[in-house]
Amino acid sequence: MSDSERPVALLVTPVLPQPSHSGRAMRAWGWLTELAKEHSVHVLVADPLPAGFERPQGHPAASIRSFARAVKTPSRHEKLAGIVFPPLVLGLPRVIADWREPVDDLLAGIATPGNTRKIVVFRIYLHDFASRLFARHPDAERILDMDDLESQTRASVASALLWAGRPAVALRLLASSLQYRLIEARLCRAYSTTFLASPEDAERLGRRTRRPTACRLNWVPDPGAAKARAIGNRLSLLFVGSLDYFPNEAAARFIARRLVPILRERLTLPFRITIVGRGAPPSLLDLLARYPEIHCCTDALELAPSYEQSDIVLVPLWSGGGTKIKVLESFAHTRIVIATNEGVRGLSVEPLQHYLAANSAEEFASTIVDLANGSIDGSAVAESGRLFWEAHYRPDPVVSSSA
Repeated sequence: MSDSERPVALLVTPVLPQPSHSGRAMRAWGWLTELAKEHSVHVLVADPLPAGFERPQGHPAASIRSFARAVKTPSRHEKLAGIVFPPLVLGLPRVIADWREPVDDLLAGIATPGNTRKIVVFRIYLHDFASRLFARHPDAERILDMDDLESQTRASVASALLWAGRPAVALRLLASSLQYRLIEARLCRAYSTTFLASPEDAERLGRRTRRPTACRLNWVPDPGAAKARAIGNRLSLLFVGSLDYFPNEAAARFIARRLVPILRERLTLPFRITIVGRGAPPSLLDLLARYPEIHCCTDALELAPSYEQSDIVLVPLWSGGGTKIKVLESFAHTRIVIATNEGVRGLSVEPLQHYLAANSAEEFASTIVDLANGSIDGSAVAESGRLFWEAHYRPDPVVSSSA
């Protein structure tokens, strides 16, 4: 069947789908490759495309276009009104800070194929833009991929910000959490199925909405035949995460202020901790620069070399949502993972089998020391994590019904 004869699917996504980039880009890529098996897929991207971008030959998308100019985000006054009175969102969703509202005059210039049979909307804040597409294609199946349960994720991060002494930011995030809580169930009724990355989130939303919800697991690219790395005469530890996201920023501060001093006292091996991530605030960079054991890399183009050079991956997270791509990447690279309960949330993994559990600086340090002196067989844990990734989280994404 020629491409012109195939049914059409529209993929509406905040970012350009890519097979190895951010978690959102990889999740969007999963949708693109799956839809392309039976459809001619036209991708509509909310963000501007990279300068000079051209769709490569053989790309699974029939077309890729940005609609960045056809949407607007709320004004400062609208955001403030939504924070002061969150129920305003019931009539005006656009008061949510990251909501995308279509500009109808510009939207009219974005043509979509007439034989569209499926519309996949990735992230709930693109709903208003997608609703205009629903009006054009009333018979198309509508699918929403929320990825995270926004209301829960934002409440979790807001709580962490309060504990960190940042009440103003916490209150703004708490207001947006309430806004999403008020509209999530209502908006889900517009779709045949809603997907989330975590089985627990999918089950929770299904109970609230009484609508079909499902878990669509995240995936990460296959790095190849990675082998467990034996700890040598120098210990290499790694933390990966966008440092403009508070849970990751808090993790980096924990590593510097809480973990490094204990490791200095207890480790007999020299050690180095590499922190890889973009968007670090200046105050965090200043803090990390005070610790000679820490190397902060803010401009890494690829993560694979960082994983390959590490012995242990640290995941000291206490807030956030969904499932953590950094854990799956570590498993794929056959690296030892030490993580908090939040770090492995949504993953059906067992401590001491797939990863090592730690929820305080003392526990992280003790586990690292035990790995360094051979009291724990880290290679066996890393290899078990790799097998878990191979079974559940390598491409193609796994889809399982939850409601």
